[in-house]
Parts: sequence; C-alpha cells; structure tokens
Amino acid sequence: MCIKVSKQLSISSWNVNGLFKRISGNRVCKLDDDNICQIMTADIVGLSETHIPAKEILNYDGYKCFVNCRSSDSNKVRGGLATFFKKEILSGVKLMDKSMDDIMWFKLDKTFFSFDRNVFLCFLYIPPSNSSYTLRTNFDKQIFEKLEADIAKYSISGDVILMGDLNAHINCKELDFITNEVDDSLDNFLPTNYVADSVCKFRNTQVHQKTNNYGKLILDLCTESQLRILNGRTLGDSKGKITFYNHNGVSIDDYCLCSSEFLPNIVNFSVGQFEPTISDHCPISITIHSQLVNKSCDNYVKPTLRRVKWTTKREEIFKSNMLKVNFGTINSDVDNLTQKIEANNTCNSNVTQSVNDTVSSISSILYNAAFLSNTNKTPGKTKRSKRRKIKKPYYDNECESKYRSLKSLTRKLCTEPWNDSLRHKVLYNKKELNKLIRKKYRQFRHKMIKQIIDSNNSCPNDFWKTIKKLKKGEL
Repeated sequence: MCIKVSKQLSISSWNVNGLFKRISGNRVCKLDDDNICQIMTADIVGLSETHIPAKEILNYDGYKCFVNCRSSDSNKVRGGLATFFKKEILSGVKLMDKSMDDIMWFKLDKTFFSFDRNVFLCFLYIPPSNSSYTLRTNFDKQIFEKLEADIAKYSISGDVILMGDLNAHINCKELDFITNEVDDSLDNFLPTNYVADSVCKFRNTQVHQKTNNYGKLILDLCTESQLRILNGRTLGDSKGKITFYNHNGVSIDDYCLCSSEFLPNIVNFSVGQFEPTISDHCPISITIHSQLVNKSCDNYVKPTLRRVKWTTKREEIFKSNMLKVNFGTINSDVDNLTQKIEANNTCNSNVTQSVNDTVSSISSILYNAAFLSNTNKTPGKTKRSKRRKIKKPYYDNECESKYRSLKSLTRKLCTEPWNDSLRHKVLYNKKELNKLIRKKYRQFRHKMIKQIIDSNNSCPNDFWKTIKKLKKGEL
C-alpha cells in the first residue's frame, strides 16, 4: 500500500568569499569545514565568488556540481559560481544557460516537481560597481541587460526565482510592485495584461540603508517583470536580517526574488547564521512546496512509546496511584451511557462518540497511574550534545576555545547588528583565530617533519607508521 506524501524543496545560496583558503601555504577547501554543513543539506545549493579556475573539479557526497568560472587573463581568479544538486532530483533539473560569467540558469521540471508551471532558477553574483573588474569590463550594464532579456524569455513558459549576492542596497520603503490603486497616467505605460498583486505591501530591514544604483535597477526589474523581493516580508525573515558584515558596517546585499504568481508556493525564506571563519556574508535559503511522492506503508515504523521498566516497586506505586483516583465520575458516565443504549433513544453517531470519550477517559487514568512519579524509564539512547568534529591534528583545545569565543560573540552580533564595537571585536577575534591556526599548523608541520627524519634514521617501521597516520594535505 502506498500513500501520497507532500515534499518540500530547499534551495540555498551563499557568497563564500573563495572556496579555498591557504594555511601556511597549504590549500584547504572550505567544503571540508563543518561550518559550511549548515547549507550543504539543502536540495540545491548555489555558491558564489568561488574563486576557482575552470579546470577545478568540485565533489561533495550526494551532490552533482555545475560550475561557471570567470575567465581571467591573470593567475588571480575572481568571481565564479558552483551549484550543487542532490542526485535524487537530477532527473528534474536541466542547465539552461551559463554563457555569461557569474550567472547560471536552471529549469526545474514542472512534472517532476509537481509545479503548475516550470520554474527557472537563476544563481548570480553581481560584483560591486566600484570594483576594478566592473569598471574595466562594464559588467554591471551587461549583466542587467542579460537579466532583463532572460527573465522576459523564461517568464513566458514558467515562473522565475533569482538568488545571489546582488550588491544592491534597497530602502524598505521603496516598492517593488505597482499597487492596485494605479494612477490613470500609468495606463499608457503598463502592459495590458499587467495585474497588480496582493503581496504584503511593506518590507522590513534590521538597519536603515539608502537605495544605491544597483538597488534602483533591481526595483525596476521587479516592477517590469512582476518579481517580488522575499527579504523582510516572508515567513522566516519578517525583520529583514542583515546578510553582510565587515569593518565598514553591515548591510543587506544578498536577495531572493521570485515571480509574484509563485509566491503561494513559498513556504519560508531565511537568513542563516553569520560564520566569520567562512565568509563575511550570511547564507540565504528558501523552502518551496514541491512534489507529491509515493511512500510505501510496508516499511512503516511504529513510533516508540514511553515505557516503564516494570518491577515489584512499580507495581506498588501503580496500585497506590489507582487508589487515589476518583472513579465516581467514570461510573456515572458509564451508567448514563448504558441507560441511553438500553432506551435506544440516541442516534448511533452520538453513542459511538460517547463510547469513545469514556474509553479515552479510562485509558488516561490507567496511563497516568503507570507514569506518575516514574523514575525508572526504559534505558535507551541518550541524546548527545552536538560537538564539532575536530579533523585536523594541529587544531587543539586552544584553537577550539578561541573558536567558541568567536561563535559566542557572533551570535550576539546577529542580535545587535548596529553595535559597531561588537562588530569590530568579532572581526578582530576572527583575525586572531586565523593567526593562531596558522601558528599551530607551522608547529605541527615542523614537529612531524622532525619525527619523520628521526624515525627514518633509526627505525624504518616507525617511519612508515608516521607517514600512514598523516592524511593527504596535512604537511
């Protein structure tokens, strides 16, 4: 026997400020960091500013990766996108376009995901307007022109979702839609099929920010294409949380936009935890209603019930609890029910309901008597506290203590993003932690090299034991 079970699709996006970092010359991938696991559980994950060359191959267990690396004339690689899809949904996904740097389009098949229309998902990164790359290539103009053309093309046959670091600042009072009270003077400019939607009119932001040039272009794109900004107006982010922290201040740079007609499919939108050891951006995520899947009832596992380890002592406690119960009410209900049945003056549905209520009351009495003052529960798996897995041998208690102190300050900063002194303290502690890790790595490397040389001169067996203990990339 099978039943239909509703499934939700989770999509995340994160500017990771480079997928690789160097520790004393050693190249370390951030995908191996436990802190990145907070978004690598989503069905679809888009990472921007990966800073990887085209020849780089990215692997993550259970996912297939699509990359779009920025072409570069120098050895210094910037920008770049990497999008990961869970392998079980690959048959419903198709890469549509990655002809331009820092933008990728995918189609989510309506049949596979049980959408009303196909969904065209876009991950993108728009570099700052004052960056050397933008000034040299005029990239901002090119990407907005392409966005406008692509959205117009894909909107004909489906709904559109845009996610990424747009480097746009948008004041929460600026509207991204045209209200129902449309001025008559706009009649000649609006398309005949333009319908003003009933989206929540106002957005919220944790901090005030002025609309910059990119923000104006995004707002124009929203009103022209009927896209809506999810930040600050959706379940999960009603406050409009900060997505970017650095020495100069905080802002909302990372956005998710979707077609207005697709809004009922959005379950929630959220801004993830700030992880200063990974990036100065926060990850953003959305959850949408997806397909109905067939689930077999043959493998149904009955939920574990609360149990008592029955002993002679427990038997005495149960009897004592039962003696304290007032059975007068139960007896009265049973007598009234019996009289009604004998008189046959009650409809079957009422009799059934009365029987169910009475049985439920008796069951509750027995259950409460058995578990009242219960201290001898059946031993089972104890819930262990979640602790980070320390993978590197040079990462000792001093590093862990420094890291936990940084995490504590970071959590506090997320509740007080306007606190400049706290923000600078977080960034300073991040810098000190990185210094400490590099120092510990150098000490570990020096120690292991000395140990290998000594064992090679004295005992070959110890030499090979030391070599085997080392993981790839630890020296």
